Amino acid sequence: MSSYDSHLRAATAVALTGSDQQAVSGSAIFMGLDVNDDAESSVHLHVHSGTSNTGTLIASADPANGGHDELWFGPNGVHCPDGIYIDVVSGTPSGSIFYR
Repeated sequence: MSSYDSHLRAATAVALTGSDQQAVSGSAIFMGLDVNDDAESSVHLHVHSGTSNTGTLIASADPANGGHDELWFGPNGVHCPDGIYIDVVSGTPSGSIFYR
């Protein structure tokens, strides 16, 4: 597969569980996220490269109460060599993260 072809692959979605989670194990490209605050619960979450909330912070989401937040890193994304970890700082988020 050429480098060009790898940029055309579709992203894979992983549903948020509403609590801290290892969303992806192993090397991945973080493409973005789509987060909802369905319960108006002051959702705030961090996305880290790695296996815990001590990994490099690569994104955060803070949708308005009852609102929606989305983030897309374009066709190249962010390389996360040790996986993608979701740290739910507050609230109960729903939605997905996207990786390839």
